[in-house]
Amino acid sequence: MILKGFKEKSNKKYIIKCTKSRVLVPSSTVVKTIGVLVDSQQFSDLEWINQLAKSLKVNANNLKILSLFNNEKKEIALFGNTFSEKDLGWRGALKSQTAKDFIAINFDLLINLYETDALALQLVTAATKAQFKVGIYNARQDINDLIIETKLEDKSIFKTELIKYLNILNKISNE
Repeated sequence: MILKGFKEKSNKKYIIKCTKSRVLVPSSTVVKTIGVLVDSQQFSDLEWINQLAKSLKVNANNLKILSLFNNEKKEIALFGNTFSEKDLGWRGALKSQTAKDFIAINFDLLINLYETDALALQLVTAATKAQFKVGIYNARQDINDLIIETKLEDKSIFKTELIKYLNILNKISNE
């Protein structure tokens, strides 16, 4: 039990280190690759994510989804790329190759579709080398660049607001 607390504290320090070392470079590059981070207990609408990518004019091949699962077989079947809390090591190390591969991709946009305070999701968000990170209601402000104040159930509002802000920032292709 004590080791679990130390491990959690080392991962929280890693998140802080990632946020402090992140350099934000203003750019108006158009979004071409999207990463989506999901808690599978809260969100399971893959079709909506695909429609969102189409609305942002992103090819389905450039959309990657990573899901935190809680050892339920149906969750693994629904999301191809999954990881769990057990995949967290010390100081931000991940044991899951799927999560490591996700973090290694340099996304133009990372969308965090989770409301929980799960350390594993926060760690992946902080460690991902995305140019622009978007979270929803109750998201940590230090690991996200934009927080859209909607609940997870309000998918249409989230989509509308995301498109609005990305248009303002010139991150959506007008073609």
